[in-house]
Amino acid sequence: MHEIIGRQNEIAKIRTYIDETRSVHIYGREGVGKTAILEHIYDNWNELHKPLIPIFCRSSRTLREILLQISLFLLNHFKRLQSTNKFREIKGIRYPSDIKKLSIRTLKNLVFSYISLGNFCIILDHLEYVTPKINSFLSVLYEKTLIITASRQSWEITDYKFKGKLSYCLYLVPKLRVMNLPRMDAYLLMEYLYESLHMGIPDRSQFFKEIFNITNGNPKIIIEIFDKACRPKYLKNQICDLKLIQIDREIEKVSIDDILLSHVLERNK
Repeated sequence: MHEIIGRQNEIAKIRTYIDETRSVHIYGREGVGKTAILEHIYDNWNELHKPLIPIFCRSSRTLREILLQISLFLLNHFKRLQSTNKFREIKGIRYPSDIKKLSIRTLKNLVFSYISLGNFCIILDHLEYVTPKINSFLSVLYEKTLIITASRQSWEITDYKFKGKLSYCLYLVPKLRVMNLPRMDAYLLMEYLYESLHMGIPDRSQFFKEIFNITNGNPKIIIEIFDKACRPKYLKNQICDLKLIQIDREIEKVSIDDILLSHVLERNK
């Protein structure tokens, strides 16, 4: 799909923010399509006709991960970087392996030093949990360059779960909420998937209705259901067992959550 179904308004608003050189934070529940919107913006960046160079951090779960992605991009862009350690010793950086050896403090200073030398726009996806370290980094970064951030949290003053965890300047960043698709757009997405996957379910209208009732228009869940609906396990005599799909999705979700939890516990040891 060259266009994302049902997201033309959100894409247009983000493009307006970019044209005006204004940072923006997009938010919404899991699966509504925040990443798809950012991917579309990035993939069609040349259509913006603005002399900005995008730096897309697709995974932004830790500060170090963000710093490494930005630093590696800057190294590729400038071909050679220089860092200064705590003893004010200057060290030349030419290879990605040099970047990966640097401390968080040095990486942060490196990004702050070079990000102002170009016309960049930093895109940070999946900022689900903003730690104090990322908070302070973003606060400075907003003063130096254009940033587009995305997470499930709204970063609004009324978002009490985050009260005290964000600096005031982050609360003031313009917000754009992404919601589930309305019925008409959800049906358009299902129609596209139905035709693309060459599905042979005869009563497609009832099939679409049942899926919409399950997903409430969440595009990620719609896509996941259609992906499973093509498999022989769930499709018998041209009838799709949506209940079995839901059961298996819940089992898979629990398994993934357990894996993520184990990774978090391992990292915090």
